[in-house]
Amino acid sequence: MTRQPTSRQRVLAPVTRMADIHVEGVTPPEGEALPTATTTPDAVVIERLILHSLNNATGKLLLVNEEAQLDERSEAYFADHVTSALRRADWRARFERAESDIPQLCRRLFAGAEDFVASSRALAEKLFIQMGKRPQQITPGDFVVIVFHFAGAQERHIALLKLDPDDQRLIREYRVVGERLTVRISVARNLLPESRRLQKCALLRPNTGAGGADEFAVTLLDTQAGPRSDGVAAFFYRGFLNVTLAPSARRRTRLFLSCTESWLAQRAASFTPAQLLLFYRARRDALRADAVRLAVFARAALDHDTALQESLISTLSTALSDGQAERPIDAFAVDRTVAETVTRVVTLELDGGAQVRVDAARFDELVTVDGARTAESKIRLTLESLTLREVVSG
Repeated sequence: MTRQPTSRQRVLAPVTRMADIHVEGVTPPEGEALPTATTTPDAVVIERLILHSLNNATGKLLLVNEEAQLDERSEAYFADHVTSALRRADWRARFERAESDIPQLCRRLFAGAEDFVASSRALAEKLFIQMGKRPQQITPGDFVVIVFHFAGAQERHIALLKLDPDDQRLIREYRVVGERLTVRISVARNLLPESRRLQKCALLRPNTGAGGADEFAVTLLDTQAGPRSDGVAAFFYRGFLNVTLAPSARRRTRLFLSCTESWLAQRAASFTPAQLLLFYRARRDALRADAVRLAVFARAALDHDTALQESLISTLSTALSDGQAERPIDAFAVDRTVAETVTRVVTLELDGGAQVRVDAARFDELVTVDGARTAESKIRLTLESLTLREVVSG
């Protein structure tokens, strides 16, 4: 892959600071975080990339002999995939045996070009064997191996991606020269990449000075992963990588948010507006700390009912254990990036899909919510502002 320094950096668009308050009628796409005033993630700089084709349905395995040839758009395509994986991966993982083939092959990816190609081919063969065990259940696709670093940093990372077929966006041109197979990759110009389609990716960072199974810090994006998953659901992380899972702070913070939301949704009709706001305020306060203690949070959120406190603690403890902990979970470390989706901005969803979004620090100043419901059991909000304008985009 010919290296052009000016095209190696996939720089993310800057994040625009939000105004203090917004009222909208359109809900953001599911899973999309609200914009914040934080700095953008570092750009992903691809050093080496290779793509092998794994069609376990037909038994056809195409292993190329050279690093892939990329143009600027295809490089940006894969940089977007890595960036998406970095944002979405929420499992920590650890190789079960340091002497197993996978960590040894990953170590060789950092060596010269020939070692990189040979190791990637060996990794592809091992993944293909796992996919071939269930050819009717596991989707064929591409296996992509990437060595990358972040702009302004020297530490090198590895991304192992199992991509489902994307023939509309990704154009692969295979060429045989003598006995060597090469691939040139380009991206359709009329279609945007869908990096959120990525379902399986292992991100490996060398642990300086660590040995054994901890030589690499592994973060896993696998939508089928779980301590109780088996068979087809575990072919990537267990069958191929042979790693054990542990919930990351990111995963537990996400579980905390989703679990508190679903728990409250089942009971919200019986809560007064003041009790709802107290619950949300307690959740934001809890997530501003380095760790959330479930009992402390439940008491702050539900000071009016000890029975509800016990119900909430039990529900959260079960959900946060992810089926792994032998003892109930009573606290967890907070992932700051996930927490800031609610601690920086208060977002209230109203009837008809309308939303009120307010800087959390100014919520009490800009929004007043009546403590009790109306005779029609509605919640009355009052917004006060010196200005009023319709936002025009584009």
